[in-house]
Amino acid sequence: MTPTRVMINTAAALLVVGLAWLLIQIKSIIIILILAIVLAAAIEPLVNRLRRIGMARGQAILTVYAGILAILVVTLYLIVPPVAGQVIELIDNVPEIITSLRDQAAASNNDFLNGTGVRTLDRALIAWQDLRERPPVERSTAFNVATSVVGVLFTTFSVMIVAFYWMTEKAIIKRLTLGFVPLNRRDRAHDIWDEIEDKLGGWTRGQIILCTAIGVFSAIGYRLLGVEFWLALGILAGVTEIIPFIGPFIGGGAAVAVALTDSWQKALAVAVFAFVLQQLESAVLVPRVMRNAVGMTPLTVIVAVLMGGILLGPLGAILAIPIAAAVQVFVQYMLRMRADDPDVPYAGPVPPIPSVPDGPDVRGAPQSTHHEE
Repeated sequence: MTPTRVMINTAAALLVVGLAWLLIQIKSIIIILILAIVLAAAIEPLVNRLRRIGMARGQAILTVYAGILAILVVTLYLIVPPVAGQVIELIDNVPEIITSLRDQAAASNNDFLNGTGVRTLDRALIAWQDLRERPPVERSTAFNVATSVVGVLFTTFSVMIVAFYWMTEKAIIKRLTLGFVPLNRRDRAHDIWDEIEDKLGGWTRGQIILCTAIGVFSAIGYRLLGVEFWLALGILAGVTEIIPFIGPFIGGGAAVAVALTDSWQKALAVAVFAFVLQQLESAVLVPRVMRNAVGMTPLTVIVAVLMGGILLGPLGAILAIPIAAAVQVFVQYMLRMRADDPDVPYAGPVPPIPSVPDGPDVRGAPQSTHHEE
């Protein structure tokens, strides 16, 4: 390698490192941008419907925002008071729940439950009592809570503003971005853009519908089964539904633990109900709700969640799923392009040469004839 080539390679490596460092420094801005794009993709169909009745794009977006905020305000007004009461009651009853579970474990014939289980619950009860008697409250706790609330509100407001301008100026952004693509590939890049946007919107709307449905059905089921704190447990089941793989176990496990304080029969009924609900979701809700969303393999979801959790924590684990969905759409489209490209040699199985009963064979040589004696 010549000195010039070495200098060019070194500069390229330093540029990559510098870009990676820059992305790490502005990760909060990237998170807001990703959330805004996901929000824009989710509400795009509603905005388009309002535009078809004569509204301008900006008016349609603001109308959708107003509807979303109205639904949130009404929902919070109806749900927050009873949920707050149940949460306070649940916190007050935590010692009784742990004690009831400990007594049932001690009365069990299982060596693991009446040994390790009892000791674990005893430690949990002592830890809970220490936490209530000596809570880790510092002078800066109130300030930190207020700062967190203000930060969440600021992030939400920023996401809505960025999503608004993304949707109003998307045509310009799309035109400028596709301008860097060669002209002979621009149509394909346009199709990839549209497909990724459709899949992201379908995934986001589907997750909202699934979380709401699971939360409502869980709350109704727990109420009919006589489980205490049924509303709080139903909301927990709906919120944890967005967490891949372990979310249903968290929501259902909490309900089973609360029901176990009454009787093992009720806990068994709650476990059966949670299992049946998850099976109905997989067989009925998911195929109908997520039919317009991208389908990812379990391995893709696991790798995406692990990488997102390591890089950005719980929020990164959730955001990693739509990002992985977009990457998967791009890869699938590139594979289809490669398969359809006539310049790429076909690497599949070679079809067999058909046999010809009469006349010359496929190579043009005459076939042997058989004469009857």
